[in-house]
Amino acid sequence: MAAIYSTPGILIAMSRPLNTAAALHAMDRGRSVVVGTSSRKLIVILCLALVIGAVLVGLSVLIVSGSVERNVSWVLFAFNPRMWAFAIGIVGCLVVAPIAVGYRLRRADALVVSNAGLVESHRGAVLPASFVSWNEIERITLDTVTPRPGPKYVIYYLTRDSVQRRGRTGLFARRITLRNGFEFSHRQLFELLTAAHARYARQIR
Repeated sequence: MAAIYSTPGILIAMSRPLNTAAALHAMDRGRSVVVGTSSRKLIVILCLALVIGAVLVGLSVLIVSGSVERNVSWVLFAFNPRMWAFAIGIVGCLVVAPIAVGYRLRRADALVVSNAGLVESHRGAVLPASFVSWNEIERITLDTVTPRPGPKYVIYYLTRDSVQRRGRTGLFARRITLRNGFEFSHRQLFELLTAAHARYARQIR
């Protein structure tokens, strides 16, 4: 659900997602835009995973049946890379995906965006350690997480001072990737965050 929290914490539910202009207007007035987890999107992802898993199971059964009819050695069958790929896919689609979706739905994660910065919430409770001020962000991009073609995610890069202050280490210490499954699409979220960053980053000291 996309909504606005007023300063006293009163929830104002919106019948449709906020556009960027309305969200900025709300933040100018000291309110926070809350972008919640989309149950519908997560259910769609789960359904796709289950369908793919079922297809992989069907293909595996056909391969096994054909191998049995041809008296293929179980040793060769066990070390067949294609069967291992199918097995991993089946576990991922029929075991890992349902657990992950159920976990996300239970957590009810949300991204809270205000004129001060971003912070995550879990079941309506803000997680202070996740807060990132606008002046800690160097830039925000909409890109793939790997050099290869794939789905695009909203990625923001911390300033070097912020990385040092937070004690983050590693090759991707400056990069934070927002997960999918929110009510806003990646494009909508990117437009909102880039507009808010441009508007408020210089106002914070």
